[in-house]
Amino acid sequence: MSLFIDDNLEQHSDGSVTCRHCSHLVGDAAAPMNAARVTETAPRTAGPSVREDAALFADRPIVFRRTFCPECLTLLQAEIVPGDEVSARHRSLIVGA
Repeated sequence: MSLFIDDNLEQHSDGSVTCRHCSHLVGDAAAPMNAARVTETAPRTAGPSVREDAALFADRPIVFRRTFCPECLTLLQAEIVPGDEVSARHRSLIVGA
């Protein structure tokens, strides 16, 4: 049995989490994206709607963090967050019998 976490991730009965596009292992049930590739850039790289310097609104450095499948580079998650914090978005599924 497997569960679709979202359009890009699938959790299998053994707890492994794979990319739904290329089947590459990206994590496990406890940490679904621990093997994913992460990049951090300036928030302005998120697109034309992000124009102002984040320093005008925050006391800490702000980054545009993107998480990709390490094999096929499908974008798994994107967030604009304080650069000194770990991702606040968390996925966790428990497969019951």
